[in-house]
Amino acid sequence: MARKGTNASGMRRYNERLILSAIRRMNGASKAELARVTGLSPQAVVRIIDELDSEGLLFQAEKRTGGMGQPATVYRINGARGYTVGVEIGRNAMTFVLLDFDGQQRAMHCDTGAFPSIELAVQRIDRFLHDHLPASLQDARTFFGVGIAMPWFLGEWRDELGISEHQAAEWRRADVADRLRAGLNWPSFFDNDGNAATLAHLLGGAGVDLQNFMLINLGIFVGGGLVLNGQVVQGRHGNAGALASMPIIADGRRDALIHHASLYDRDRAKTPQALAAWQSRCAEALAFAISGANSLLDLEAVIFDGSLDARELADLVEAVRLHLQKDAPPDFFLPDLRTGSLGKNAAAIGAGLLPLHAQYAPDLSSLFKRE
Repeated sequence: MARKGTNASGMRRYNERLILSAIRRMNGASKAELARVTGLSPQAVVRIIDELDSEGLLFQAEKRTGGMGQPATVYRINGARGYTVGVEIGRNAMTFVLLDFDGQQRAMHCDTGAFPSIELAVQRIDRFLHDHLPASLQDARTFFGVGIAMPWFLGEWRDELGISEHQAAEWRRADVADRLRAGLNWPSFFDNDGNAATLAHLLGGAGVDLQNFMLINLGIFVGGGLVLNGQVVQGRHGNAGALASMPIIADGRRDALIHHASLYDRDRAKTPQALAAWQSRCAEALAFAISGANSLLDLEAVIFDGSLDARELADLVEAVRLHLQKDAPPDFFLPDLRTGSLGKNAAAIGAGLLPLHAQYAPDLSSLFKRE
């Protein structure tokens, strides 16, 4: 059974994190609503809210009327309380985002220059900080650190990426995170790009109301992540939900999803007929992967997002739905198929949330438990 908030005095810090996470996911809440979703007593919620308000972490946003009694005060996260920077080191670009304490975007930049060395990646991060975060805010009280998201195997698939063996070898080393961290002057938090994108959808995207879902991120390489019981599942090596290598059957042979649902392959389609063929092959492969994952996990939803434009993404999701409805076994429960709106920036946004999540988030399985 998922844990809820505790009224034990020794768990004060946990309960504060629980309240902040609930307000963030609910985009504002009253004290009564917070007591209901966290399981804390009304007295405990009042005490914690008043303390967080006095510390400047929350503010009173509005009065909500309805029903009997006095109007309820809605509390929201105070975005001006602090800032983070998120960085996605991708296979064809570096994307940067400045987030405030409420997770709202304050600046965004995409650098599509040459495939970076680690030294160049650090230089680009420093330049973004210099350009977008005033020096007056660059201290431990207001700047919580840099989150970095990247594929764990960035140096692999060299032929698909079109990079040299020397470039690939630098990113295959086991000390990549340590070398990046050594070049930065701020606390640094790392995750793979799929997990970071999934965190972005869990905290502020299409999954804010969900406890169990899979994200399919359609980028240069297909990727994604997994949420179970309100938590991004890391796995033993931090690589759970890495859909690129998920086995499928295509043309009667075993293959990997990366070769059928990645945009590097789509971009090779030079005619309408070739594009239609890719879309058909992609939808069939995704349906096969979803069928296997959902048979094991019984998910609430599958979220699709990535670099496709909204119309093509919607058409692809509908094609996947038709495959699942036609080919699924009789004991298969079709998950809700959703389209996200974070697009190609999801991993960078999730990276920016990593410092906040590390410092201010409890076990999210405590929230929104169905009675």
